[in-house]
Amino acid sequence: MEPAPPDSDSTGLMADIAIAPDCNIRLFTAGETIFTEGSSADKAYIIESGYVEIFVGVGDDSLQLNVLGAGDIFGEMGIIDASPRSASARALSPCRCLVVSAAQVAERIESSSPMVRLFISMSLHRNRAYNAYLKALATPQTGVPSPAVTEKAYARSQQYQQILDDIKLESDLQNAVRNDDLSLVYQPLLDLTTGTVVGFESLLRWQCPQRGAVMPQRFIALAEETSLILPMGDWLLEHSCADLRRFQTHLESRGQSSASFFISINISVRQFQQPDFFERLMACTQRHGVDAQQIKLEVTERIFLNEVEAIDSIGKCRAAGFEVSLDDFGTGYSSLNYLERCEIDCLKIDQSFIQKLCSSDRAKILVGSIIDIARQLGLPTVAEGIETPAQMETLKSMGCAIGQGFLFSPPLPLAEALALLDR
Repeated sequence: MEPAPPDSDSTGLMADIAIAPDCNIRLFTAGETIFTEGSSADKAYIIESGYVEIFVGVGDDSLQLNVLGAGDIFGEMGIIDASPRSASARALSPCRCLVVSAAQVAERIESSSPMVRLFISMSLHRNRAYNAYLKALATPQTGVPSPAVTEKAYARSQQYQQILDDIKLESDLQNAVRNDDLSLVYQPLLDLTTGTVVGFESLLRWQCPQRGAVMPQRFIALAEETSLILPMGDWLLEHSCADLRRFQTHLESRGQSSASFFISINISVRQFQQPDFFERLMACTQRHGVDAQQIKLEVTERIFLNEVEAIDSIGKCRAAGFEVSLDDFGTGYSSLNYLERCEIDCLKIDQSFIQKLCSSDRAKILVGSIIDIARQLGLPTVAEGIETPAQMETLKSMGCAIGQGFLFSPPLPLAEALALLDR
């Protein structure tokens, strides 16, 4: 391919002496080498005007790979993985290029998902291997390597294996949602003053045929990174409402009132942010004949990433009779700010504070402060993760209303939770 003709405004382009040396605009003359194969990479370029040739090899043995024009990007591979340039670049005509620094790209890649980073690594490997393959073809005395058998450095890394496992886990989780392989367990919530069970928190579990029991922290975190959290959230809501009706029937069959009994249901951020979440919630309760007053929606501070919509959605739920509890309270950095601007019904103290309650004066002061703030706002508090009698007694003395944890009971299948009510 012959070089493109010089731009008509090339004289004006090169006369642009107002551009400072440290500016993110670079000007190149026709024939100027921009970078060479094997050199270190610290920047990429976006062509604003002019033409750039990408090639491998030198002199008569060089092989042109591409000719790029306005809007094209080049030099990006080296700044993504900090590897030497796999090809050379030179201006075919006067060029004006926007410079992209390695730091600009690195921070964006680092914030992306592991799967995206894996695909980028694989793509870079294949492009570099192909460039080496073409270069070898242009040099007859050199053996021609196959791009398919070149060393894959990323495949040897522990991170690569972890990403592959996450991808397989996501596939298995998709099948679990599709095949209704999830299950619910119920952990009792007790009135710390009377010791009676006042409700249960519904918790997701997954027993994978190939993997066995998968830790909730693992598969729920993965689901939250994908759209899987939405069908999982719907499944959780549907089955929790159905089981709430079973709890009510069981209590009524024993001549006990079920009016104050409740189920706490965890609502994910993405689920809560669905435009039709409230309508879906109402439809679910109506299908199963349960009252909104007997459902507590547990949300985390992350729902306030879109504060206006969150406050509006919480208001609609509370107006319909649902109670809204702020879960993991104290672990965020603006909890008090949300309490001032949004009406909620309960504060749930994160278990990380409860675990240190009897061993750390600072944790004890913080828990006491949370309970005191809640009391002055007229809100009950729930302490999760209670494991010792000392923790329970300390919380009772502070005025905490409700507790849950292994001291009382682990999460139970429905049948065992019903039997617990009998005891």
